[in-house]
Amino acid sequence: MRYILGVDGGGTKTTARIADKEGNTLGQGVSGASNYHSVGIEKAIMNLNQAINKAWSDSGLLPTVFASCCFGFAGYNTELDRPSYERIVFNAQLTPLLNTDRVLIFNDTRVGLAAGSDCSNKVILIAGTGSNCYGLNQQGQQAKATGWDYILADEGSGYSMGLKALRAIMKAYDGRGPYTLLTDIILGHLGLESIDHLIMWTYQKPFSKDRIGDLSKQVCDAAENGDQVSQQILAEEAKEAVRSVSAVVEKLGLEGQEFDLVMVGGNFKCEKYFKQKLALDLKAKYPGIKFLPLTREPVHGAVKLAIENL
Repeated sequence: MRYILGVDGGGTKTTARIADKEGNTLGQGVSGASNYHSVGIEKAIMNLNQAINKAWSDSGLLPTVFASCCFGFAGYNTELDRPSYERIVFNAQLTPLLNTDRVLIFNDTRVGLAAGSDCSNKVILIAGTGSNCYGLNQQGQQAKATGWDYILADEGSGYSMGLKALRAIMKAYDGRGPYTLLTDIILGHLGLESIDHLIMWTYQKPFSKDRIGDLSKQVCDAAENGDQVSQQILAEEAKEAVRSVSAVVEKLGLEGQEFDLVMVGGNFKCEKYFKQKLALDLKAKYPGIKFLPLTREPVHGAVKLAIENL
């Protein structure tokens, strides 16, 4: 039998799935992150191999050469990243199992989009701790916007919301900005007694954008409790997400066409002040848009693309 390998290599975990050429799952394994920007190349190799070994073990099959493979990695943002990810994929343990003519290496948004939509015109918008937007049209053209991480471009992300929340708290504390419920809500959530403790928490090492990104949940809570500062933060981030989608749609020439928008990430749980505002703006601009939640694991998209590459 010819076996297929799909991998979703994220910043938190790596999922590997072995399937047959019809896409039926034979085995699956999960390990740690394989984004080399966050864990380094050697750790990424170890986690990737571990996930694949677990998938073989789960399948009950003996390892053999894969007919086709697709790897989707968080952190594969530019072509300058490709040599590092090729080093991770073509490592000493894994290379003997690869059909080198049938190996695809993409950013993880590509496999997420394949998992989320079967439409020929489709866009994926990620709004979690980080943000990203990527699309494909029926001519096979690709386009991307944002997703350049927390310094260069991460608008519409939990990190951006959390950072604005922390700055709003400090403005209120100084008298440079209006009172906000965020102060009590975030201090309570973090179990901190004062602004001094919040400052220490913010700058403690090692730096983690995940800690700040997690505060987006408290921004939504404050907004739902009538906090105008939080509502404004979420409105701004929704507009930024709309700008990202619009940039991709216009690059792909989808303005007057029907297309799917796959929405991924915890910020879409903030229905009233983020998701609904974003959706209303986009529907007004693009009547042919269809909103879809991601209901299948991204690794499903990796398997799907590997099969298409046979």
